[in-house]
Amino acid sequence: MSEKAVVKSVDPIKTLDDMLPKTSNNKNKLFRIGISANLSGHTRELYTGVAIAVNEYLKKKDRLYDIEVLWEKSSFDKDSTLKAANQLVNRGAEAVIGHLSANQSLVAATIYSDIDIPFLAPGTSHPLLTEQGFDNILRVCGRDEEMAYEMVHLVDKLTANTSLKIVYQENSYGNQLSKLLRKSILEKGLSLKTSILINDNIVSEIDDRDTLLFAGTYEGALLLTEKLAKANFTGTVIFGDDIFVADFPYLTSKHDGLKLFTISTKKDLYGINYKNFENKYKEIASLKPAAYSVTSYIATKILLNNISLLKKHGCKRFINSLKDGVVVEGLEEVSFSPKGDLLEFEWDVYEMKAGDFIKLNGSDR
Repeated sequence: MSEKAVVKSVDPIKTLDDMLPKTSNNKNKLFRIGISANLSGHTRELYTGVAIAVNEYLKKKDRLYDIEVLWEKSSFDKDSTLKAANQLVNRGAEAVIGHLSANQSLVAATIYSDIDIPFLAPGTSHPLLTEQGFDNILRVCGRDEEMAYEMVHLVDKLTANTSLKIVYQENSYGNQLSKLLRKSILEKGLSLKTSILINDNIVSEIDDRDTLLFAGTYEGALLLTEKLAKANFTGTVIFGDDIFVADFPYLTSKHDGLKLFTISTKKDLYGINYKNFENKYKEIASLKPAAYSVTSYIATKILLNNISLLKKHGCKRFINSLKDGVVVEGLEEVSFSPKGDLLEFEWDVYEMKAGDFIKLNGSDR
């Protein structure tokens, strides 16, 4: 089935040039950060989060480095991702932030591991990223199994409805998340009625009052929402964090009768001043932050606060030191597991109402 795009990301090259100040100090050395993703709605979150952190760093009078951000476009095609990763390396990237999708990150990780440069992933929740034994990776976001648990926990909290169904897409993200949802449902002691591959006739396989868990991308989620609205669906739909894209609730607001929820990153993660961050983000991107905005910002802050450590002692010492815990300016202490997963990552629940993501307790942060 065809997929309708939600947020269209602009090309980051000119945008980054406009966002980053043209400050330079001849006494400072240059540090190059590579970023890469496909041009999707979430890409705006990556380059805007990176730019805010870089802007803050460049305002420091006592900084030791000037920063150059290198961008290379990749896609879901393996060869495209390999090309983008190699181009970043060839252009002198000393660390990489990005490759938001699992498809791209899992491919690119091998390149960065081979040449021993840090790879910080602010949007790849696929468990395999940190299960392959690479010692240069830090995942600066949650994991799919954690998100699946939170989605199923929400089912238990919102409804006593026993007609629980999974709707999934036939792609890496959809297949992976649907398997983890089934596992969490079993562990929770709930009953799964069926799993349905999304298709043009999806509503014929859904009862009016079902509770649906959706495993897939925001494009597929929008199509599902439109079909459910036409069928006057009165049940509950729970999405994963991929649908937390700036204009998704706006596009679904015409279907305000639907009960739509999503699990996504806690906005004030690790003590971030979210309101201040949101104001900066909207000034640059003209949209509210979304799923990977804060994580891209935090990943960049972690890197920038520890450039000297990386330059002096190399990638392995840099990564291992961060795993032991690091205090990042303006944030609470951040730590990673031995495999490189972010510890004490927190999720929030949001309901889509009146064209916005509203925190479930009614007080959007």
